[in-house]
Amino acid sequence: MRKSFFAAILLGASVFAAPTQAADKVRFAYTVQVHQANMMIIQDYAKKYGLEIEITPMRRYADLQLALMTNQVDVAAMGYVNVGLMQEKNFTDYRAIAGVFNGGQSLVLAKGVKAASWKELEGLKLGTAPNSYAELLFKASAKLGGADLSKITTVSFAAGGPPALSALKNREIDGFVFWEPNPADAAVQDIGYYSPLDIGANPAKHINGVMVVNSNFLKDKRAAVLGLIKAHIDATDALNNDHARYEQVAIMGTGAAPAIVTMAIPHGSLDYKLHAKEAKALLTMIHEAKITSEDTSVAVDKQFDYSLLMEATGKPKDQLGGE
Repeated sequence: MRKSFFAAILLGASVFAAPTQAADKVRFAYTVQVHQANMMIIQDYAKKYGLEIEITPMRRYADLQLALMTNQVDVAAMGYVNVGLMQEKNFTDYRAIAGVFNGGQSLVLAKGVKAASWKELEGLKLGTAPNSYAELLFKASAKLGGADLSKITTVSFAAGGPPALSALKNREIDGFVFWEPNPADAAVQDIGYYSPLDIGANPAKHINGVMVVNSNFLKDKRAAVLGLIKAHIDATDALNNDHARYEQVAIMGTGAAPAIVTMAIPHGSLDYKLHAKEAKALLTMIHEAKITSEDTSVAVDKQFDYSLLMEATGKPKDQLGGE
């Protein structure tokens, strides 16, 4: 016994050391896009709060919603629009606990195509992803701006990318409404430009990404979720205060060309505030667009939980996007 004790000392071990406590584990998923760069580095800050994050990057909000609903992940950074879609499916076992980003989608017009007002889009042919959030925002803003939507032809592209860019380049379409990096790619290739017409010019404005957590996980692991929120705030503040690092993280995380990332970043914003008024407007809009069969805006008051943001920031609800 005495020999083994001194052997332990010589090896740098302590026979009296207490067992280390395992870090809380959070299964987390986000979408791979420029304006979720804060989610790409959240793990770096989570360690500070004793968290281990198992990260799963995904491509679509629909995939994130399914993963949350089937308990494949504990926390997901999806779209505000998914709050309405989950309400439509009577899924309420979650809470929205923070924003993630705003914007990140735009109307792009082909070079030589001019439209100084929404009305001037009439007669044009625009590419869109049917029933996408970008298309919804576009139609709402165009209608509010006085355009007759029946006079604007839309051409379907499932997810933008090369087919939409090729169609724009060959003038098979006069423009498109998509999320980044599609608009930036068109601008960098010099085949299109960002229209001054703002597709966020509606009551929903440009809210886009929101962080949601499984209700039971929040109940059982509230301290871990609070740590995740603090890490989110740290990551968001770090990138908002260091543009060069923001670009570097987005380039590494998306695989997009540096010029495209540089072009895309100003067209969105990293934001942890949870926007209630705009979310209600958005969910009313998707009902009016017949994406949901009922007005799901009631979900905002039921499912938005500001307590974690308030505790993490020391700020009242009305300074964090609440009403």
